[in-house]
Amino acid sequence: MAGPDYSLKDLRALDALLRDRHVSQAANRLGMSQPAMSMTLKRLRAVFDDPLLIRQGNKHVLTDVARGLHERVQILIREMEGLVDDSGGFDPLRSRRTFTLILTDYIDAILIPSLQQRFRDLAPEVRLRIVGPDPFRLARVFGEGSVDLTVSYFPDAPGDLISRRMFSDRMVCLARHGNPAISGELTLARFCNLDHVAIEPAEATMYRAVLDESLAKLNLVRRVAISKPDFVGVPFLLERSDLVATMPERLARLFTAKFDLVTFSPPMDLPPLDIQMMWHKSTHLSPAHVWLRDQVIQVCRQQSPGTDGD
Repeated sequence: MAGPDYSLKDLRALDALLRDRHVSQAANRLGMSQPAMSMTLKRLRAVFDDPLLIRQGNKHVLTDVARGLHERVQILIREMEGLVDDSGGFDPLRSRRTFTLILTDYIDAILIPSLQQRFRDLAPEVRLRIVGPDPFRLARVFGEGSVDLTVSYFPDAPGDLISRRMFSDRMVCLARHGNPAISGELTLARFCNLDHVAIEPAEATMYRAVLDESLAKLNLVRRVAISKPDFVGVPFLLERSDLVATMPERLARLFTAKFDLVTFSPPMDLPPLDIQMMWHKSTHLSPAHVWLRDQVIQVCRQQSPGTDGD
């Protein structure tokens, strides 16, 4: 894309069109009128010599050219926003940049509601974009600049990332109230024979490994009835079955407040979960990223007085 009219506004419009695949929705996202967005799409189609969006039935789909553009457009937006913000210091009240965080639904549930409140009060035009974990491409996506930070339990972080411990959590077990499988004395042998739900975010095993590696040291293996890529569906499953799950306590407490579930300790000691905030070394001194990390630290301090972030 070239020409004297090329601007950050054009990139944002293109990004919104590629995200929403709908002119009116893209216009609403950016606070533009529908006719203005239609004119922008017409101009972009001429620039790329491609329709970008084509109608298929009652919806629009991206062309091959558009699909190839989307990730590059997001990277360009981040780079241009960074130039604007970092050249004169970062002003959260005036900035319109988007911060992208990699989070599992576990961290999303306990962090983002409070973080979004801070953004609403301190940086009303700044947007948060949450993407799911991709542990096998973690170093690459940070190196490309397509994400800003992650907060995660990740014991083996790539070397190009800087990490800071935010808080510790511990693994507890969760089951429906009245589940007969957990009545009476729960020995290790009985525990292993229960029907377990194992969680593997993006096929990564770090959460289930906390339990499974501890059992392996005792030459024990639990029965895994179901493996899932996320935590969010687990309480619905537990409430209607005799399954059990082992998960971080902070998330389990959120579930017991909303569902007829109970927590209990596994019949063995498990290592703690040290939750880290991680970011690429290239953004370490960026004023915008320093501000973002401070907001995460403040939220973690509020939720966990006396834990890290100092």
